[in-house]
Amino acid sequence: MTETPEQPTKTTESIELLISSVALGTELHFESGLCGAWSIQAKQPEKVGFHVLSQGECWFGVTGNDYSKQRLQAGDVVFVNQGVSHFLSQQTLPTDMDLQQLAQHCIAEHDQQGIVCYELQDQGESNQMVFQLLPPWLVVPAGQQTEQLAQLLQMVRTETQQRKPGYRTVLQRLSEILAVQLLRQVIQTTHHSPGLFAALQDRALAPVVAAILADPGQNWSVEAMAEQAHLSVSAFAERCVKTTALSPKKLLDAIRLQRAKYLLRSSTLAVESIAWAIGYQSVTAFGRFFKRYLGCSAQAFREQR
Repeated sequence: MTETPEQPTKTTESIELLISSVALGTELHFESGLCGAWSIQAKQPEKVGFHVLSQGECWFGVTGNDYSKQRLQAGDVVFVNQGVSHFLSQQTLPTDMDLQQLAQHCIAEHDQQGIVCYELQDQGESNQMVFQLLPPWLVVPAGQQTEQLAQLLQMVRTETQQRKPGYRTVLQRLSEILAVQLLRQVIQTTHHSPGLFAALQDRALAPVVAAILADPGQNWSVEAMAEQAHLSVSAFAERCVKTTALSPKKLLDAIRLQRAKYLLRSSTLAVESIAWAIGYQSVTAFGRFFKRYLGCSAQAFREQR
């Protein structure tokens, strides 16, 4: 009698646990109506954040990445990973504006534009690994949001526009639920392997993921990975498949692919340099690897918004 595989349930539970842990402690960071030629720039932020455009339109972009720049509409939300310099601005090209200058553009009413910014506060070691598996940034337009996320963002927009007594408390109380829903969509939209998140919850496999993330370009044989897990090769391979539904080679590929995607979107490194960084000495071999999993070239992926 064939048993039903348990991996899908386990990986789903692992993602749920990780998302809950990462989202815990999310806080309201900034909220205001804005008018005139305003600019908000975050230079290498220490914390992961997300921004909700509550009213009007504005520009978003990642510093040094011309492909990232795009126009946001009311209801859109942007996820930005830690360390990723970015801007929100009324202008296509943002100005360098300090908080005192920005205050001159803040208004109580949201007649022109309105922004609500949240920060994820928990910076524990396990969460740091989760962040490394998430994209550097992702815009989730209003028309592409899950029903639950869209409902929460509409509540945020309503609170900022009506500004009834206690509205900031409502915005804060919604923060963790918003973070959970957004992280779910980020993972779903970017087609992450659930096996990676399952590995982070396993005491033997988590050190393997951490070691590969720290040095993806190393020659990671199954033997080297098993040594990191303090298991025999056979025991490591069995545990890997049982926990993640991935073979050791597929787990390695998934981690390397994620780092390649991150570097393509967050840096100006040449494709050749990225190929070398994740363990491919041949650009051709890297190109085949990338296209096999994502169906497009590395350069085409870099140019996607």
